[in-house]
Amino acid sequence: MSAPPSDSSHPRLALVVVLFAAATTIMDISLLIISLPAIGRDLAPDTATLALVPLAFSLAFALGLLPFGRLGDLKGRRQVLLAGAAVWVVASLSMALATSIVVLLASRLLAGFAAAALLPQAMALAARLGPSEGRMSGIGLFIATTACGSILSPVLGGAVLTLDPGGFGWRLIFLYEGLAGLLIVAGGLITLPDTGRNRAGFDGPGVLLFSLAILLVVVPLAIGRLAGWPVWIALPIAAALPVALLLRRHLGRAAALGKPQILPASLVKQPLVVGAVALTAVVFTTSPGIFAAMSTALQAGVGLTPDRTGLVLAAFPAGVLTASLVVGRMRRQPIDRQLALGALLFALGMLAIRALFGAVEPTPAPFAAAHYLSGLGMGTLVNALFRAVMAASPPADHGAAAGVQQAFQQVGAALGFAMVDLVFQSARLAALSDGAGAAEAFRAAGREASLYPVAVFAVMIVGVLFHRLARKPVATGGE
Repeated sequence: MSAPPSDSSHPRLALVVVLFAAATTIMDISLLIISLPAIGRDLAPDTATLALVPLAFSLAFALGLLPFGRLGDLKGRRQVLLAGAAVWVVASLSMALATSIVVLLASRLLAGFAAAALLPQAMALAARLGPSEGRMSGIGLFIATTACGSILSPVLGGAVLTLDPGGFGWRLIFLYEGLAGLLIVAGGLITLPDTGRNRAGFDGPGVLLFSLAILLVVVPLAIGRLAGWPVWIALPIAAALPVALLLRRHLGRAAALGKPQILPASLVKQPLVVGAVALTAVVFTTSPGIFAAMSTALQAGVGLTPDRTGLVLAAFPAGVLTASLVVGRMRRQPIDRQLALGALLFALGMLAIRALFGAVEPTPAPFAAAHYLSGLGMGTLVNALFRAVMAASPPADHGAAAGVQQAFQQVGAALGFAMVDLVFQSARLAALSDGAGAAEAFRAAGREASLYPVAVFAVMIVGVLFHRLARKPVATGGE
């Protein structure tokens, strides 16, 4: 187990820098979710507009992952990571100083693009700077770091909001993120090695078609919530299909002519890869959108303080980490069996959360246990889906396959924010119109929102069962 050669004079410090960059990027999502109620009270937007705050980051992140990942191949990972960190600093300070929801939304978009530049470079550099094999390999350290960041971030955010040192409130969280970005820039300038550059060209048309397809789906869902779901919203969503077909045709032509491709055409022609990537997007419509709703319902409905809410939400990534460690020893189990098990665990956790919102005096510990159970399900699902994509794609395309799966993971998250918020706000308004108090309405909204992932995973379990039955030979009787 030896580390690969590196051009860095301080390879261990360089590895710390890239792992810190990855953790900072991942922590942002949970830190924002725990801060949403406080942001709403301060900037006082309507609830539908507030839901756009996490959606803006996920949308920009999804749009940027593929092109910025490719840009790192072409221009050098050190340069792209440092540029992303510099933009991250600007975006974080802009969020900390935002005086209106419009400024905050624009800053979240900028932060999403910065994160899309940071994360692919951090993963690639971790693989290069760390050991190549074993549990403590560069990739292993990367996964462990991001998982720990996901666990710590809601706890950290809750503590900051509860203690409120200096009276900055939620703004202190973004000031911390700006400081983290400065540390990444300073550490990166000193320690990060130069990486080789690829002379292959950049697939501009492919990037435009890919981005257009995502925008045609996600933006109408966001606007539809604000506009009361007019009929015309269906038109751009329907237009995404021919754009996707154009992208596939473009990739085929580029491959035939030996031109650059944003996605290898060989991947697009693999039905198992396409199916697993699509299923990844579906799974991630349930998270983190559902936990943005849970954060609001726990604070505004149950009355938990931000620090206790953070502890409850931290149980979910703890479950994901536990499942990743356990499922790693179950590689011989069929992938469809893992998918069914993960879906079942997630759904059971959500049903438990629904029941807890209906309790007379709900307490944090049962909520944390239910979130941990759902996290076990998500960890099982993610492991199975990534295994499926790696198994179905050619080894030479594993990097591109992981990139497109990560991009569609963010597309699913962006869709989930819009869809879960639709269920959550509709249930809250319905409860208010029936005469419920504000806290009771938020608890009712939490109960209804928890049914969304249950419905998604129930359909998945049924699909897996039908798939297994279809593979069994039909017994025939002899004459």
